[in-house]
Amino acid sequence: MDQNTVKKRKYIFMYPDIARPTIEEISKGRVPRERLAGLYQLKEQGWDVDISDSRWEGKLSPMRRRFKRYFTIPSVRMFKDWWPADVIVIKDDFSLFLTLSARILRKEIVYLDSMFALPKSKIRRFLLKINLIFSNKIICFSETQANLWAREFDVARSKFLVSHYCVDVEFYMNNRSTKNIRKDQIIAIGRDIGRDFYTLISAVNEKDIPLIIVTLPYLLSKIDVVPKNVSIKERLSYDELFEIYSQSSISVVSLKDFMTYPSGIRAVMEAMLQGVPVIATRTPVLEEYFSHGEDILFVEAGSAKDLSDKIDLLIENNKFSIMLSKNATKKIESDFSLENYVLDLSNYLAKK
Repeated sequence: MDQNTVKKRKYIFMYPDIARPTIEEISKGRVPRERLAGLYQLKEQGWDVDISDSRWEGKLSPMRRRFKRYFTIPSVRMFKDWWPADVIVIKDDFSLFLTLSARILRKEIVYLDSMFALPKSKIRRFLLKINLIFSNKIICFSETQANLWAREFDVARSKFLVSHYCVDVEFYMNNRSTKNIRKDQIIAIGRDIGRDFYTLISAVNEKDIPLIIVTLPYLLSKIDVVPKNVSIKERLSYDELFEIYSQSSISVVSLKDFMTYPSGIRAVMEAMLQGVPVIATRTPVLEEYFSHGEDILFVEAGSAKDLSDKIDLLIENNKFSIMLSKNATKKIESDFSLENYVLDLSNYLAKK
């Protein structure tokens, strides 16, 4: 399908929360341009794209949010949004209701970054397999993940289209501090259930180094006592976040074992572009992106000792720490710049 024909088609994007205000936030430079997963860039290129926020508006929106993990509560306005569209792009969890609705209405349905932990329930796996079969395209951020899902659900590998996660390099580099004010301080960011803050806190419990964790309270519910050198912050503006980065010498992305989706990828890249060397739990997905000892340090899942040793290594070997940081920045700039992802996305949407 040629690009002119592709651009004339109408695309409706749907997100896990209200997304339309983000367009203005991006245009004013307040948030990075990778927000909205490529819609903003397609719009700039003349594509006929729009957002449907109808699920998250109106009196039933609280109920839809509450039960979305289990089933989809439809919205009449959502179907009105869909009616003129040719393609529905779901940047959210898989939904068999949305998939079958799109097929009944003869709309192409594309899932974007919808693959998370593999369900254990046989019923959920069966329903998910039906969803995969009836979806037109599935775009994900990892070859490892695509291979795993194709194998687990016995679905053709060609159904899964891979584009590596990319970020707005310009946004992060423009907000990177040029002042030499870094000190022995660790920053850790994470708001999904894949984070392992228990191991991280155990690793720094007896160290004389401050640790700042930016997360949501429920992810720390299993931690009985927070050490004095650990501070917790829930929500920060980008200015506040970049200020902490400018004072930190290490970023840690501690993840749970058996992580098969790209948990932590944005936090890793964000820290790298802020010039902060990164220690992360070894996962198949992160190993696909980065190289241990060259642009990142990997630790084994659940090992507080391994993490503690790697923290000591970066504190004690400043030359190695600087080398790691410089290599990481170059890697993001060359391989994971947002323009690479947008090119992939446009090609995948054009693919028959």
